[in-house]
Amino acid sequence: MQPANILSDIPFIEFLDQVQDGLYIVDAERTIVFWNRAAVELTGFAASDMVGKSCADHGVLGHRTMLGESLCEDDTCPLLRSLLSDTGGTVPHLVLMNTARGKPLPISLSVGPLHGPNGTAIGVIALFRGMREEYQQRKLAVEIQKRTITQQGFTKAGVRVHTLYAPVDEIGGDFLEAFFLDSSTLIATLADATGHGVSASLFTMVYKTLLHSSFAGQREPGRVLSNINRGFLESTGIDGFYIGACVVSYDTRTGNGLYGAAGHPRGLLFRSTGRGYALHDSLTVSSLMLGIDEEARFGEVPFHLEPGDFLFLSSDGILEAAGASGIAFGVDGVESFFAAYQGSAPLDDLAAEVRRCSPSLPLADDVSALLIAPAT
Repeated sequence: MQPANILSDIPFIEFLDQVQDGLYIVDAERTIVFWNRAAVELTGFAASDMVGKSCADHGVLGHRTMLGESLCEDDTCPLLRSLLSDTGGTVPHLVLMNTARGKPLPISLSVGPLHGPNGTAIGVIALFRGMREEYQQRKLAVEIQKRTITQQGFTKAGVRVHTLYAPVDEIGGDFLEAFFLDSSTLIATLADATGHGVSASLFTMVYKTLLHSSFAGQREPGRVLSNINRGFLESTGIDGFYIGACVVSYDTRTGNGLYGAAGHPRGLLFRSTGRGYALHDSLTVSSLMLGIDEEARFGEVPFHLEPGDFLFLSSDGILEAAGASGIAFGVDGVESFFAAYQGSAPLDDLAAEVRRCSPSLPLADDVSALLIAPAT
């Protein structure tokens, strides 16, 4: 005789109320239909205050990243994405949410679809727990990283630079920077460390330090990358942690430049067609990532920018972003986007297009890009 199964004696709602993490459920219209006791304790909002309200209303949950980006919009809401894609997972951010006390609560958030009798997703269950201590540590790391990358584009000395930096987590493993060595020599770089979060960001800080020290004695991107590679292995030398990177040196007076790379996606040179932009040339350098072989050598290729041209540099976060069909966005996606582009914020608009084409949960990799063009 089999022992009685206690699960048959536990009411489902009572079980949800006993869960120690905050828990709420929304229906297909994102209306909150359940709010458990732990959610009450964590936020101060009574169940009667929350049930019946829409989680899409910014004034209700107010989910947002540490950087202040809303997670309540149709294209950013993790609950809506879970519902539409019928998949679950942990949101790769520390998320801030509203509380009755008016002080934001940092949380980790996991979501998953709930299915009706016919197997169709009819709602989403969300679990969250407070993360105040980790929030303080990560907030400091975010502030440090923000001060090391070029977050805002600029126009200077006859060149226009656009930047895009969108880490999967608050702290990214990508790095980008654009600066002048002298009055007419622009240096631009992208780097992508293996992994994500704090550990990957530490390696990008090492990269930045080595980059600047290398330019004290070298000007050619290939030699600079060789110096960085040796310094990286001497200062870190941790097996399994590598950096893909590209370095561009561009003379704003002549329009001539050099592109060097270490295991990084190729640079794409676009030319104006009058209706948009067409891919004119691919800058390809075959080389190892930084941190693999001390004797590795890193090549470089020349390029030239005419008025109306631009050089597009990207980490693999854009190129490998999977669309609804499972096919990567790729160079074809970048080409297609720019073919009819007439806007003034190309990288922001490209990032929005990548997100639109990837309807599942948030992108799996950091996204960063640089665009360099003669100023007109």
